[in-house]
Amino acid sequence: MDVQVQQLQIAVEQIQLTGWICRPRLEDVSSVLGEQTLLILCHGIPRARPTLEAAENQADDGGYAALAEVCCRRGMPAFHFNFRGTGESEGDFDLSGWVRDLEAVLQYWQQQDPRLEFILWGFSGGAAVSAWVAARHPGVKGVILAACPATFEPLFPVEKRDEIIDWFRQVGIIRDPAFPRQPQEWLENIYRIKPAEAVPFIAPAPLLILHGAEDELIPSEQAEALFQLAEEPRAKAILPGAGHQLRKSPAAVEKALDWLQEMFSA
Repeated sequence: MDVQVQQLQIAVEQIQLTGWICRPRLEDVSSVLGEQTLLILCHGIPRARPTLEAAENQADDGGYAALAEVCCRRGMPAFHFNFRGTGESEGDFDLSGWVRDLEAVLQYWQQQDPRLEFILWGFSGGAAVSAWVAARHPGVKGVILAACPATFEPLFPVEKRDEIIDWFRQVGIIRDPAFPRQPQEWLENIYRIKPAEAVPFIAPAPLLILHGAEDELIPSEQAEALFQLAEEPRAKAILPGAGHQLRKSPAAVEKALDWLQEMFSA
């Protein structure tokens, strides 16, 4: 199946977000999710400094563009984008801002077609944002949380706040030398995004929780905790041998795509 990709700009708070919509090229190919359903991929928080080797690795695995194409070839049109502070989007990393980014993306697509509904597939920090938004947005009809933290305090301890900010500058997701202007408030805004509080309110939308048994960043016990908090319909898969970056796990991707087809095939 041939696919077509279109780059888009979405404005939020005087920040331009860059995204890409991937659709089957043939108009007579119908979506297995239904014609008024769009799959939205939400990336995680970049952890590595930008290097030539990292760029080459990204080129080799194709990044989220490759995942969107895989989804599209399975009959699932997909949109992926860069949250503020990352990739080709403007701004600086701010997790509460990521929530507003995703809300703006949903609003953009509903302005294109008010009948449109969404399935959110988030990874790590993007999964946390997906859970938070899904619990509050009636247009979300399904959610996949991949390597999702239950809370952020263990990942970003308050005593390491300045080190965390400095690291994000080195990674390149905090670009403005004066940002954040209120460092403690910035950190507390990260803590306010609590998937453990959001997950119970995702229902009645179906939820799939995916986690690597060998996740080096977020213990799989956090996935178990989220699953216990979730209401039906819910499903969970702890993947043997898989680490944190589930986008790169063929087993995780296949599990997610099979679940999508089973739950939402029109």
